[in-house]
Amino acid sequence: MIVDLLAGAVPDDEAFALSEAVTLGRLRGYAEHFGGDLEPARTHDEVTARWADAKKAAVERAPSEAEFLAMLDDGGIDLAGVYTEAFGSRLGVPTAGNGLVADFVARHPSRVVGFAGIDPWEPDAPRLVDEAVESGLSGVVLSPFKQQLLPEDPRMTRIYGRCEALGVPVLLHTGINWSLDAAYDVGHPRHVDAVARAFPDLKLVALHAGWPWVEDMLMVAWRHRHVYVDLSAHRPRTFTRPDSGWGPLLRLGNRQLADRVLFASTWTLLGVPPARLIEEVRALPLDDAVIDRWLGGNAARLLGRA
Repeated sequence: MIVDLLAGAVPDDEAFALSEAVTLGRLRGYAEHFGGDLEPARTHDEVTARWADAKKAAVERAPSEAEFLAMLDDGGIDLAGVYTEAFGSRLGVPTAGNGLVADFVARHPSRVVGFAGIDPWEPDAPRLVDEAVESGLSGVVLSPFKQQLLPEDPRMTRIYGRCEALGVPVLLHTGINWSLDAAYDVGHPRHVDAVARAFPDLKLVALHAGWPWVEDMLMVAWRHRHVYVDLSAHRPRTFTRPDSGWGPLLRLGNRQLADRVLFASTWTLLGVPPARLIEEVRALPLDDAVIDRWLGGNAARLLGRA
């Protein structure tokens, strides 16, 4: 079984466009970092213009529902995660609602799972978690640097507590971020350790495996049996390069933590189809049984699909 834990935004033109536009249009630093010779936006008008341009361009790239499912078929993917996020109170931009994700999951329950976006600044954030799970969603996505909070902030812990009680995972952005308006180390593994210590039964997925602090992140996972790491937003083919920072993943992920690594393509960020990323995982110097766990067995167990 192959599981792409976090394939991307739900395949809807508006949802896809909003998800893409916040990265390249609203977060100062991302377009500048990934877009070549752009200068950092300095004014509200500049940020607004970039947001509008990014949203328009994203609409043109949005896959249809049929194209999304065909992409899964091309990669032999049995189950894929789609999601939305919620950070409007901090970034001042709309995001797709959880209902849109739940509707897509309801149409294809055997092919997709959905993850909700919850804004920790909302007074009723715990109730929103309950509503998302009741609607058929399988967990929550949080991005502390977008939501301008440390992962262990009390506003965030309200969400962790509800997810722990409901038995659903939190997918938490970890590792470096390129936003010029957020601390670079808000995603450091030490914050994940603090959350895992406070919520020992919470299923916690450290998105992006905490890169470039991969070894620290794996030590945190080794300390806490419910902490997982995923491969999203990175090309597996780079993992074997000298000084890439991924050596600890190949070493510990092939042994002690073989049951705690999850494949996730986030193909929209990389611009690479999931099928190619799966091939890159299969080419890694790992035991065959470990590759099968990374590509699906671990995620199926996490989601209760094993």
